[in-house]
Amino acid sequence: MDSPFTYNKFVTGSDFVGRQSELNLLVNLVRQRQHVVIYETPKSGKKSLVQQGLITLRKEAYNYTVCNINLFNVRTKRHLLQKLCNLLLDAFATSPEEREQLRDEICPELKTIFGQEKEKQHDHSSPEIDTAPVPDNITEKFLNLPELLAERYSTNPVIYIEEFQEVLLHDDSYETLKILEKIWKQQQRTTYIITGSFVNSMKEIFEEKKFFYNFAERIKLLPLDEKQLTDFMIRNYLKAGRVVSKELAVQMYNFTEGHPWYSQQLGDISFALTRGYLTEQIYRQSCSSLMELHSYRFQLITSRLSRFQINFLKAIMDDVTQLSALDTMTQYGFNSSANVKRLKDAVQKKEILTEERGKWEFLDPLFKTWLRTVYFEL
Repeated sequence: MDSPFTYNKFVTGSDFVGRQSELNLLVNLVRQRQHVVIYETPKSGKKSLVQQGLITLRKEAYNYTVCNINLFNVRTKRHLLQKLCNLLLDAFATSPEEREQLRDEICPELKTIFGQEKEKQHDHSSPEIDTAPVPDNITEKFLNLPELLAERYSTNPVIYIEEFQEVLLHDDSYETLKILEKIWKQQQRTTYIITGSFVNSMKEIFEEKKFFYNFAERIKLLPLDEKQLTDFMIRNYLKAGRVVSKELAVQMYNFTEGHPWYSQQLGDISFALTRGYLTEQIYRQSCSSLMELHSYRFQLITSRLSRFQINFLKAIMDDVTQLSALDTMTQYGFNSSANVKRLKDAVQKKEILTEERGKWEFLDPLFKTWLRTVYFEL
């Protein structure tokens, strides 16, 4: 029997667990044409939330047209503009003929600036083309295309941007952010849903440098609710005539700390090993398998950390709060308070830890467990 647990794609419908308050907030904000920003770790449920929200709006007959752009492979402003234009044309045109006509009418510069499009679904510019600047008036025109399309088609364009933090990798990243902020804040008909998987990089944009100040409301994704997730586990087992006790379901929740991706994976592994009742032995075996599945990735992370950075993670794991205190620096081998400052910056840049309300937190709960039990052998 196929597993009732899904972790290799985003989930919607009956597989969408919890997040009801976040879902309601997202739907209400988009319906009111308010912008949204979500920055959480990879596989924490960002895409599932957005897709479920769009499905909900569609069921409510809300008039919108979504354009989904992923910036994971975009390294220049020029490439960003080209990708945005092409995906907007794809989203609004219903045929190749309409797309070509629409391009010639509203953005003929696609040909003159980027050259003739290639015969494939989404044209991406070459690195050689990407290095050339785009005139400011063309940049502003391309960024305002959603407004033109909104008026032309009498709809609300919803621009769903993934991996927005990649803009920071542009040579002129702050200039790119400034022009995006300037144009987007002037728009009236377009709604932006901005997401990113590198939490600290997104914080740099929206909190430290304060780009897009008061532009969008952040939706924070907390761990899934214990009762909702454990009920989901029990229900999915019962679908196949198998049983997991409430106690073991809670243990599964605690092991993954309510992380949706790891919870689904652990559910899938344990489900495959269970023939009738999930036993304590199978549960422990499933946890070990989950850790082993991700161990190579975790080893790569730790292999690229200095001894000082490893010691810093150990200090955080030990709940040390006074990191620059003399006793702390002596115990963990920190050279100075300046060394501690550099270590803080390093682990944030590597997206291992983040600071929330003055408290350090591991961004990946399973990596924290792996560090404690495997690396530090505690």
